[in-house]
This record gives sequence, C-alpha cells and structure tokens, in this order.
Amino acid sequence: MYKKLEAINKNEHKNKGVEEVKDFSYSKKIINAPIAVSEFFEACKNYPIFFAKDKDEKWFASVLLGYKEGENIFVDEKGVWKELHYIPAFVRSYPFILVNQESKKELILAIDNEYLSDKKDAKKLFDEKGENSEFLNSALTFLNQFHADSLSTAKFVKQLEDLELLEEKSATITKSEDEKYNLNGFFIVNEEKLRNLSEDKKEKICSQNLYPLITAHLISLSNIQKIGTIK
Repeated sequence: MYKKLEAINKNEHKNKGVEEVKDFSYSKKIINAPIAVSEFFEACKNYPIFFAKDKDEKWFASVLLGYKEGENIFVDEKGVWKELHYIPAFVRSYPFILVNQESKKELILAIDNEYLSDKKDAKKLFDEKGENSEFLNSALTFLNQFHADSLSTAKFVKQLEDLELLEEKSATITKSEDEKYNLNGFFIVNEEKLRNLSEDKKEKICSQNLYPLITAHLISLSNIQKIGTIK
C-alpha cells in the first residue's frame, strides 16, 4: 500500500503539507489488512478475521479483503470502498504510518511521500513556530492508539495460543472450474477445543473477558462463504 516511505521531521518538512486523500485507490491491491481487537465487533460483520505471525514471529489479527494477489474486492475501480462495509483503521491511517527506527526501539512517524506537497491548500504538518500542526497531532493520536490496540491484539492471540485453541487452516476460493486460489498460513479458533476446555481454562477465559472477542472471530468466519471455503 505504501510506495515510498519518508520519515517526518521538522527541518525537512517545516514548510510541507499533505494533499487530501480523496478515495481508497491506494488500497486497491491489498488482499488483507491488520486489525486490532477494538475493531473486531465491526469488522466481523463484513470480513473473515484470521490470525497469523509476522516476520518476527509475533501474532497479529487480519481481515481478508481478497483472494487474488493485488486485488482488494471491496474497492471498486473508482476507489470507492463497498458501501456499508467497515474500513479497517490500518487503511484509514494512510498516508501515515508508525515505523521502527533503525537501532532504536522507539517508533517514528513516516508518510508515503507522494502525498507530500508545497501547495497552499495542502494540510500543513507544522505551524509557523515549527510545532506540530493540529492535523499532524490528530494523525499521531490515531496511530498511537492503533499501535496500543495492536499490542493488545498480539497479547490476545498469544493467550489463545497458550490455551491451545488455535488451528492452522487453508482456504480455497473457486471462481470457476479453471480458476481456483489457495490461501495458506493463517489460524482460527478450533470450536471443538473451545467447547472441551477444562473448567480452569474456561474460568481463565471468563476472567480475562476473552469470550466476546472469540465469538466475534468465530462469527466473522461465516464471511468466508462470500469468498471461498475453509479447509
């Protein structure tokens, strides 16, 4: 989704602004998007929610947006997201993103630089005193909240793993006899294992208020029928 990221700083971008993002064309080629637990109850109405590990072996949750590489089926050719469908926070945060700073643990704010602009009507990143503009602070608040929620999501999925509830699955999407697509490497909650948990583990789930999130995840899996079948 991001073409060329550029870290934002006061010196290089003191006179820069950001052009308005007018539609969702930038997300047309993504077939999944990370989501946070705070989004589960809305996202489960429209998309399958799966679990997976990133390159650092950390858990995350994701919604399936398509089956064919480079084709988000929920965005049309005009860049319009499908009506009455929830739009993931990750998608809405564009063109900003928090990225890891090399050799440091802290995150820094970056932007897809094709949206940086010198135009007068562009939304300024900094004010005349060199302080963050209200627009920039709003973007930072949104991203910081999403990052915090993402950490909570990783913790939630790790709890599912510790309870031995996760099961690796694959999905087959059949569009015609000659057109089939396979999706692999994702995990879902095994309902049989959930039903047969020990009383101690059930109490643990209740005490940590995990059942509502697990339920939202399981409800979301019915949305795969709109796309394909899970095996």
